[in-house]
Amino acid sequence: MNGLRVAVLGAGGMAGGELLRLLAVHPNVAVIHAYSHTHAGLPVRKIHRGLRHLLELDFETFSSAGVLEDADVLFSALPHGKSMGVLDKLTDSSLACIVDLAADFRLRNRAAFEKSFVPHTCFDLVSKYRYGLPEAFREELRGWRRIANPGCFATAAQLALLPLAVHAELPENPAVYAVTGSSGSGIHPKPGTHHPRRHGNFWAYKLLAHQHEAEIRQTFETVTGSEQAIRLLPHSGPFVRGIHTTAYLEHARYENLDACSLYRDFYRDHPFVTVTGEPPQVAEVAGSNHVHVHVMQSGREVVIALALDNLVKGAAGQAIQNMNLSLGLDETAGLHATGDFPC
Repeated sequence: MNGLRVAVLGAGGMAGGELLRLLAVHPNVAVIHAYSHTHAGLPVRKIHRGLRHLLELDFETFSSAGVLEDADVLFSALPHGKSMGVLDKLTDSSLACIVDLAADFRLRNRAAFEKSFVPHTCFDLVSKYRYGLPEAFREELRGWRRIANPGCFATAAQLALLPLAVHAELPENPAVYAVTGSSGSGIHPKPGTHHPRRHGNFWAYKLLAHQHEAEIRQTFETVTGSEQAIRLLPHSGPFVRGIHTTAYLEHARYENLDACSLYRDFYRDHPFVTVTGEPPQVAEVAGSNHVHVHVMQSGREVVIALALDNLVKGAAGQAIQNMNLSLGLDETAGLHATGDFPC
């Protein structure tokens, strides 16, 4: 499918800017509309300065009628709780594909969503969206027109544990330790992203209460058929891009398991996950849709180390990967960039 007209809602934010950057080099995209309530009328380059040489666009004011007239595909990069107010009017529309990067349509349990976010105003539409983790649900996503893009921490934790969950067994109450860069908090300054506080500092937050735990558990309940009490231990690191995740797992069944071979076989046909021979570094995947995973084993003990870019595979890149699957395009189209190592 060539000549796609693509609209990005919330294009002034960090994930929105990443969508614009990646869509600008997508071989099947002909037209891009960048919608931003805050920046309408301004050139995109005024906010996303790195796009000066890729895009000559102005931010536009959003309207549902305008999207239906001017676009085939809509990416919503609005904050959590805001997408539903727009997509309730567009979910049943003629748009060829909608990908929501917020949490609004990820969770099938209303109480779980409202515990972490806000009251849901169109929960009946959740069933029309499929959860967009290609490494778990690729075949279900092919041709599906409404997709809920996973969260960044959730993507990292799920990819770290998925092969063991599917083909072996997870131990009781596994915990995933994950560190994210400051861009995970969005474009607006906050105490936790303020440079003098973040630089040279490190801390844990939302322990036993992170909003991504519910979607992590939902995925593993779907793929295993049983409840999985998985804990996410999130931390803030003194860098901008990326998530580094480590999981320690111990189970008697692992004694006779070659965990490294299991991971290599599981991810062999997934173009963006690479099982490496050494522990990954965040910089080697920063700016790319790639995920590097390293597996270490000693008898019944297994350690998984994983790195990805929270703005790309954790947000915009995965959203484009999902669009590609939805529309029958090459899954890797527009996503060939490598990491920025050593920067």
